[in-house]
Amino acid sequence: MRSALIVFVLLSTSASLSAKAQAGAMHPLYVQPPASKDCPVGLSANREPGIPIQSVKGESISHGQGLQINFTTSAGRAIVKADILVHGVKTAGPEGLLLAQQRSSNRNTTESFQVAGTPAAPLLHPLIWTKSMTAISWLELTRIEYADGSVWQALAESRCVAAPSLYVLVDSAR
Repeated sequence: MRSALIVFVLLSTSASLSAKAQAGAMHPLYVQPPASKDCPVGLSANREPGIPIQSVKGESISHGQGLQINFTTSAGRAIVKADILVHGVKTAGPEGLLLAQQRSSNRNTTESFQVAGTPAAPLLHPLIWTKSMTAISWLELTRIEYADGSVWQALAESRCVAAPSLYVLVDSAR
């Protein structure tokens, strides 16, 4: 009898956790990015530790989220320019707090970036900072320009997408 009770509790707990996990997949702060498809480069991103809100002449200046983007290419294919679209959630309230009553569709936003290098110093690990995002969900490359003059453009059959790592280094010396 006791073992049957334990099995019942485990099964009901498992069903409850499964339902919560499925509901969590629809959480407005996390959007499942589309999959990369025939991407000509290796693409990943690491989150940068946030910069605290600073006060300049009595005005608070808040900073968005930082990303270090990592490109890997085949030998001889140096990237000199890349257009990047970052998808995330925008700041909605005072000091970057998200207001619970806001609709999730009002919080989703994108920011565009163009990073550039040179043939002598191609893009490998550019760093970007969003202006108003509280959380970054994923990023996509929309265009790449190579040192040899060739260009890759995102299409339905070829796209480059990455979700940044959730791991963030924190400096203990501060």
